[in-house]
Order: sequence, then C-alpha cells, then structure tokens
Amino acid sequence: MFRDERLALRSSVHALWVCAWMAVLTSGAQRAWGGGDTWADVTDVTQYVPLAWAAARTFHAADVEGAFQLAVAGAATVGSSELFKRAVNEKRPNYRSGDGKSSFPSGHVAKAWFAAAHLQRRYGCYELDWICWRGSTIPYAAAVATSIGRVRAHRHHIADVLASAVIAETWVWVTTDRFDDDMRIVPSFDNGFGIAILKKF
Repeated sequence: MFRDERLALRSSVHALWVCAWMAVLTSGAQRAWGGGDTWADVTDVTQYVPLAWAAARTFHAADVEGAFQLAVAGAATVGSSELFKRAVNEKRPNYRSGDGKSSFPSGHVAKAWFAAAHLQRRYGCYELDWICWRGSTIPYAAAVATSIGRVRAHRHHIADVLASAVIAETWVWVTTDRFDDDMRIVPSFDNGFGIAILKKF
C-alpha cells in the first residue's frame, strides 16, 4: 500500500473514531436533557462530523498551515453567520411568541459546511474524478444531512441553509489554499520554540 493511501486510511479511521465518540456523547446528553425532536437531535451531532474529519486529516498530514487556515475559515464563517442572524432577524419556521429571531442563516449548517469545504479545497481537487473527492465525501454528506435535518426539524427555511453553504464556501476560497505535499510547516524546538519550513527539491 502506498504512503498516501496509508495516510488516508489512518486519517479515516481516526476521524471515524472521533465521530463515533462524539455521536455517543452527544446522543447521551440529548437523552439526559430530554430532547424530543429527532431531526434536531441528529443535526446536533452531524454538524460536528466534518470538523472532526478535517481536524483528523490535518493532524495526520502534520499540516500546521492547514490547521491555521481551518481555524480562520471557521471563525470567519461562524462569525459572519452570527452577524447576519442579528442583522436579518428572521423568524424561524417554528417561531412562537417570545422566541428569538435567528433563522437566517443556519449556524449548524455553517459549522458543518465550512469544514467540508476546507477539506475539499485543501486536500482535494475539483475534477470529475473520485480520487479528487474521496477525502471529503463523508464530510459533505454530513453537511448535506445537517442542511436537510435543519429544514425537516422546522428550525430553518431552505434559504437559510443555502445561504450558510454559500457563506462557508466563500470564506474557504478566501482563506484556504491547496496543500503542498512537498512543503511542510512544522513546530521546531531547537533553541526554544519556533516554526520550521521543510521543502523537498
């Protein structure tokens, strides 16, 4: 098995392990809190699957620059989504008198979508080839499931989840570039702490 395939397998196994524990812990918390809405409960888990996957992939690639870009993309996406919520002040589909007006855009979808988009932009490609998309298939599936679930749970309108996906994709394109496997930025502990840039020629 080639090195890249071993790396992809290790990343996938680690990500699945993290996601499984997140699902167990979150579902346990939901039961303890008495959550009754199945779709809402599911999306409370699926929103974090792409982020766990992206974190595992970044860790296994020892991609410090990618970790920074993931953090920046996440902060920009979630931050701008929260600003839009306050500016638009739209009622949710299940709005009741006294509820907050925070339907547009969806925070759950923003969290899920930016991590999936980061994986594709950083480690994938955009050709119609399975090898370009295999690393982000499950994260994008989780992001789509989150989008559908938020609508089915009557927490958001369709426009809310579409807007979140557009916001996430836009910020990822601005903040993330393609991973250069021949160049690594890694921590260095020689004579104190620093950053080392390693380049293959």
